[in-house]
Amino acid sequence: MSFPLVSIHGGAVPKLLFPILVAAQSHLLLSPFTHVMKIVKWIFACFVCLPLASHAQVNDAVRQLKLLPAPKEVRMAEGKIVIKPSTTILISNAEDRTAAETLQKEIHDRTGLKLSIEFVTAAPKTTGHISLGRLTDRGLRIYLESQGVRATDDLGSHDLDKQGYVIRVTDSGVLVAARTAQGLFYGVQTLCQLLRPEGKTLAIPALVIRDWPSMEWRGVSDDISRGPIPTLDYLKMQIRTLAEYKINLLGFNMEHVFDFQTQPLVAPRDAAKDASKAAALTPAEIKELVAYAGKYYITLLPEQQAFGHLHQFLKYEIYSDLAEMPHGHVLTPTNPKTYDFIRQIYGEVVPLFPGPFFHIGSDETFELGLGQTKALAAQQGLGRVYLEHLQKVFEIMQPYHKQLMFWGDIAVKYPELLTILPKDMIAVPWDYDPKPSYQNIITPYTNAGLRVVVAPGAGNWRVIWPDLDSAFVNIRNFVRDGQKYQAIGALNTTWNDDGESLVDMTWPALVFGAAASWQPGESSIDDFKSSYDWAFYRNNDDDRTFAEVIENLDRPHALLAGVKLDNASHELFWSDPFNEAGANTAARALPVAHDLRISAEHAAESLMLNRAKAHLHAETLDGMLLAAWHLDTLGLKIQFTSEISRYYWDAYQNQTDVTRAQQDLDEIVDINGRLESLRDAITEMRKMYAEGWARENHPYWLGNVLVRYDNLAAEVQAKIVAVQAAQRQYWSTKTLPAPEQLGFFLK
Repeated sequence: MSFPLVSIHGGAVPKLLFPILVAAQSHLLLSPFTHVMKIVKWIFACFVCLPLASHAQVNDAVRQLKLLPAPKEVRMAEGKIVIKPSTTILISNAEDRTAAETLQKEIHDRTGLKLSIEFVTAAPKTTGHISLGRLTDRGLRIYLESQGVRATDDLGSHDLDKQGYVIRVTDSGVLVAARTAQGLFYGVQTLCQLLRPEGKTLAIPALVIRDWPSMEWRGVSDDISRGPIPTLDYLKMQIRTLAEYKINLLGFNMEHVFDFQTQPLVAPRDAAKDASKAAALTPAEIKELVAYAGKYYITLLPEQQAFGHLHQFLKYEIYSDLAEMPHGHVLTPTNPKTYDFIRQIYGEVVPLFPGPFFHIGSDETFELGLGQTKALAAQQGLGRVYLEHLQKVFEIMQPYHKQLMFWGDIAVKYPELLTILPKDMIAVPWDYDPKPSYQNIITPYTNAGLRVVVAPGAGNWRVIWPDLDSAFVNIRNFVRDGQKYQAIGALNTTWNDDGESLVDMTWPALVFGAAASWQPGESSIDDFKSSYDWAFYRNNDDDRTFAEVIENLDRPHALLAGVKLDNASHELFWSDPFNEAGANTAARALPVAHDLRISAEHAAESLMLNRAKAHLHAETLDGMLLAAWHLDTLGLKIQFTSEISRYYWDAYQNQTDVTRAQQDLDEIVDINGRLESLRDAITEMRKMYAEGWARENHPYWLGNVLVRYDNLAAEVQAKIVAVQAAQRQYWSTKTLPAPEQLGFFLK
């Protein structure tokens, strides 16, 4: 695609015009239209537009700048502007103060300079300022058009472009312009990434950018219902960070994690502080979060289940008549009280969220038709029962005037019945495997006239570190297909299936999802990786330190998959190494354990040596370091399981050689024996994990993870005691118990 951006290449006339154009820019933001026209006519008389940039040139410019998300249109020029103590951020609309303060903070954090923000109603007398203006100013639009920069059409014709922006930088000043405060905020986020180190200050290269989103809604759905419940401070940090990458929708999968007044049994309690205080979100906290997110142009999307995934309610006996199966997961549609229950919980939750959407969940209703609904399902068909329940929930929600989202995994099985659903509902098809195409789970909904939001996954559940190689392909292809089939947005999902996942490990997947849903078509994973160091950490342009750390953390998944062990899972870490199944698993993993540990240790070493390179989001490095040590401990466990067994078998088979047998046993249990080292590594991991949890979450649920460390450490300690007893037996009788008796199955 070509576009009419002015080419400014260092010729004598354009260089002379730079200060004049920037002075005109300042006047155009603030002066009457008649004065604007005089300036524009004079500019037109002075120079003409030069040839357009090619698509390849645009891509090269984007790669050079390392911006995330990558802008749609970029044209580089010669020159730059240097930030000075005298540089001022100019705004003419009070609503733009958040954008101005965002830029002010970025510059202050990186240089110590705190630029002043001025609300101006008259043209400044000097150049060199950063002006934040609105494209609703006709004079400003005319000025930009005079420079070959379109300020209408793609940036002014439909709702998507309320979020678009223009940046123009010369050596005399900076202009960021947009139709709305939201668009201006996004322009400032891009400008923050354009600030390059220049000695002790920062400089911005001369260029023109026009940019707007490819999808109207770019979201993240965070599972806060199965273990970790983030603190209010951490949720605010999530909001700020996601907004940097132009995310505008943040969903919470809540289930029971709300302090219901009508359902007082279910909300989690923070017993570590006060057993009477809810660890769940309270109405006051939600109101605070809604207001806070609004400052950063993020809409909060509550997901309160209305069908499946309700075990945290249904496990209580007082809800037994609402459960499809006793103490199960799914509400029964056959009991009218089910709909009274939905009205009650929605009556508390829905009014707290002023956004246009509400997510009713309704996924994985596998029990439906097996219990109370069995006869009805046999009579009407399971698909009709399912879809009619969604229709009833839609009717309950009508007074709230919300657009209802629902997970698309069940309804897609009944494409011929989708017309039952009201056209105002929004299907959210999800699939977390890396596939070449997702058309088959998108088009049944679009063919039925329903809107769609696609939901890839961050690959962070049940694993020590997110499986990014799989997640990146899943996100790239699913979002690409979502755009192809006119999805209104993307909702990148995190999950906590086993209650252990931490968000600080998930940022690469979340930022890639943000980039892919803003950028058009199929986003480049390689370009993302090459940009990540700069865009997320403000590490030097040509340095890939943190991208290499991420690759090292991701490599164990591929190594273990290569020996048919899926990935570096929590299950593998927690498996008992001293039973036959655990020993066989360790034997399968042993060929890759060395490479696994080398990757993990390179990651840990790099993080410890290079922390100072992270000039932004340095706090997330702690989560990466935790993952590195966790992976290394997994590799150590695999290796030591084999070595301990081998040493014991050697001692057992050579009992008549006292020196050899004793040396073998000392390798297993001694001051630096392998069992002691394994126990020490596990208890150290317990401490590190608890610290990582505390950085993000309430104390609630943490004990359910720490007990796993305690159990594994106890298993190793029990083995220390058992081997020491065998050692004492050997001293007395020169005989050892059989290896299998002690749980050593690998010869």
